[in-house]
This record gives sequence, structure tokens and C-alpha cells, in this order.
Amino acid sequence: MWAHTVVAAMGRRRSAVAFRGHGVARTHGESRDRAVRFAHALGTGPGDRVALVVEDRADGVEAYLGVGLTGATAVHVNDRLAVPEIAEVLARSGAGTVVVTAGHVERLEDTLRGLDVVTPSRYRDMVAAGSTAVPRTPGDPDLPGIVGFTSGTTGRPKGVVHTHRNLDRIVRHMPAHDGLRWGSRCGFTGTLAFVAGIWGVVLPHLYVGGEISFLAGLDPERWVGTMIAERTNFTYAPTPLMTAFADAVRKRPAVLDHLDGVLHSGSLASRDAVADLVDAIGPRYVETYGMTETGAPVTATVPDDWRAGCAASDPYASAGRAVPIASVSIVGPDGEPLPAGETGEIVVRSETLFSGYLDGAPAGDSVRTGDLGALDDAGYLYVRGRSKDMIVTGGMNVFPAEVEQVLALGDGVAEVAVFGVAHPRWGETVTAAVVPRPGAAVDTAALDVLVRERLASYKKPTSIHVVDALPRTASLKVRKDELQRRFGAS
Repeated sequence: MWAHTVVAAMGRRRSAVAFRGHGVARTHGESRDRAVRFAHALGTGPGDRVALVVEDRADGVEAYLGVGLTGATAVHVNDRLAVPEIAEVLARSGAGTVVVTAGHVERLEDTLRGLDVVTPSRYRDMVAAGSTAVPRTPGDPDLPGIVGFTSGTTGRPKGVVHTHRNLDRIVRHMPAHDGLRWGSRCGFTGTLAFVAGIWGVVLPHLYVGGEISFLAGLDPERWVGTMIAERTNFTYAPTPLMTAFADAVRKRPAVLDHLDGVLHSGSLASRDAVADLVDAIGPRYVETYGMTETGAPVTATVPDDWRAGCAASDPYASAGRAVPIASVSIVGPDGEPLPAGETGEIVVRSETLFSGYLDGAPAGDSVRTGDLGALDDAGYLYVRGRSKDMIVTGGMNVFPAEVEQVLALGDGVAEVAVFGVAHPRWGETVTAAVVPRPGAAVDTAALDVLVRERLASYKKPTSIHVVDALPRTASLKVRKDELQRRFGAS
């Protein structure tokens, strides 16, 4: 259903470029035909599961479309995972067929033994000949369409199921959500390693007859230069690159002549980084909040949020307000709603919620996210971090995001993570790890003074560690559990 929607749209712009990057420029017509041929050759159908371990290539997207056209379930596998992690996901997925691109054939050889593997050479043979007539929409649209696994910073990742019908809804919704024009050209700095990038950015751009240019890994100077050359309309700003991207835009403001939107989502950014980027690009900035289980984001900022008169208490610290298809509430430990301004667990409802976990119980009509946040009087959401990351020191609650926002104001600070470690008297004590900007030094004593001036004394880190980089998961989330193990003894 979702794949038929996207393929039909691609057929209306056959001669327009659909994909650029890695030495390839492929049109909508070419990719549409390759996806259809792959579907015919694949031989799967409703109820079958096909795992995909693919790099940022047109072939990878075509493979997703081909699986969807057959009515089978595409199981997304983050290709940044280590081999044992991939092996676990494949074992849990129940997939009998696995599609892999060139960079993974050798390292996964042992893992894939005994499975039906579509290698690059086999893929080329499958799309070289055959019918380009789109298969009939098969099976039940409420069967699983794509399964995406959560990051799993603690515990095992969970397989999140979105039906064919829901994916179709997401693809049709996202252009309005992100303000995509017909034929929008996307500088895709995300990767196919993240399933939300597939259904939230790549497929919606194909649906509007747009173009995906694979830019992941480029430094901000080359990123902006490529967008100028390709007259890019839309891009994604990863948290670690926000400030450098803002600086690159200031050096080459011609990029703003055609840039409509710059999306940020997926991890908390400091208030200063947001304010700096908005200063550089203006109301093009879009902040959203969502998760794998919600499919599409449930909150978003709009251009007027960056202009005078915004009703938010602090737009630069906000994830915007609930989008029309969703609602957001904040609840206490008893599950009862909390008034504006109070911090509790974020609970969301949306027309694009997942249907349940892989081989598990179905989802309800709302999701308790496990994230902490608050709503202001105007309905803007402020995310405070994960509930499991909340620090209880001497009976007082400390929300790491609040302390991180202050530490990020310090001279020379590029990134910061605040976490709790065990303490014999207070239960937990507040601890921080900071990454300096390139070529800069961080004065931890000055940071100590900064926090004392702005926050209650019990929120001040009792130790601040300067590190070269923050440990992250394959989906770039900070591994605070690893920081706790590293610095807990001290």
C-alpha cells in the first residue's frame, strides 16, 4: 500500500532525478522500474519477512520499495551495528531473506550463512530484466509493513511494527509536516541506518517527486557547498554539527536563496545551539519530537515560533506544539495529568502510532514515552530527558537536560552529558562529561561557577570530566550508562 503510493508518484516524474551521490544519478523512472522488477523477482508475499542491511544508496531504497510492493514485511536493520548485534536482530526478526549492500557482504558472511541472501550481484541480476508492471496491492493493509528496532541504550532493542496502512498515512502526512514543496530537493545528512529517516524523509521526498542527495559524512563546509551547487530545499542538522553548520551558512549565505527547511530531531540540542542556528537560517528551522513508536513526529515548531510574538515561554528550548494529528499530555507517577509547568512523563496520542511490538502485545491508543517533559501555558513541549536518567540526590529530583543547558553555555563547550552516579550519603550525585570545541580548552572551575549562579546548589555537578567524545549508540544517542560505569568509581 505505502510502496504502491510512492511508486505511483515516481512514475509521474520519470525523467526527474530521484537520487544523487556515490557517483550515481538515478531518475525516478529508473528507480521505479528497478523496484518493480525486484518485487517480481523476489517472490515474497504477505506474511513473509525480509531483512535489509543496506548502506546509503539508491539500491537500498529501491529494495525497501520492492519488498513493500510484494506485501511482505521489511525488517530494518541498522547497518552501523556490530556483527553480533546484527546477528541478534536477524535471529529475532524471523526473516528468511536478507538484502545486503556491498559494504556488508564480507563482514556478515558467517552471520548470513543458511539464509536466502540477496547480494549486490544477485540484486543486479534481479533488476536487469522482467516486467515493469506494478503488482496488484496484495494482502491485508493492516499486516506489518516495516519493523524498526529501538536504540536499546538499556536492555534489548524492541521491534516496532508499523502496518502498510500506517506507513501510507505517514508518507502522505510528512510533506505537510515538514513543508515540502513539489519536487523538493533534499540534502540527506541522515542515513538509511535510521528507520525514521526512511519513512520520515526519504519516502516522503519521493512521494512529492523530489530528490535525495546522500550527504552523510560531509563536513559542514562541503555540506553547504554541495547544497548550493544542487540548489537544495531541505536538509537535516544532526545535533553535533549544528553550530558548525550555522557557521558554514554564515560564510556562504547563498544557500538560503533556495533552502526552505532545516530539520532537527532525535536528540536534545542545547538552547544556545538552537538559538545560534535560528540566527543563521531564520524561520527555516524546524524542531520536532517523536519516536520510533509514533512513526511521524507528534510536535513541531512553525516559522512564526522564531518571530516576535511567539507564545512559547522559551521557543529555543521547546520542541514545538502538538501537530494536528497528535496530542501530548504530561502525567505524574499515578498516571494523572499534571498542570502546565510541572515535569512528568510525556504521553502521546497520534494517528500514526505503531501497531505493537514484533511478536508481542498490540499497542494501545496512547504511548507512555518514558521521556520527561513539561508543557507551558501555550501548549509548547519542553523535553527534560529520559525518566530512567533522572537523578535523585538527597531526595531531590534533578533533570539532566536542565543542567546540560547551563553547562552548554560555558566557554569552549561543544557537547555535554549529565548523569547520576552512586553516592554513599546522597544516593546519587550529579556528574557531567563535557567535550571541548576543536582547539578550545574547558575551564571546569568556571563551569562550576556558572552552574552555581543559575541553578540550585543540589543541581550542581560534584565532578565535571573533560572527554574527547561522548559515547553513543549506533543511532547517535549518548550512552549515559557507559559514562556512569566509566566515572562511577570516582
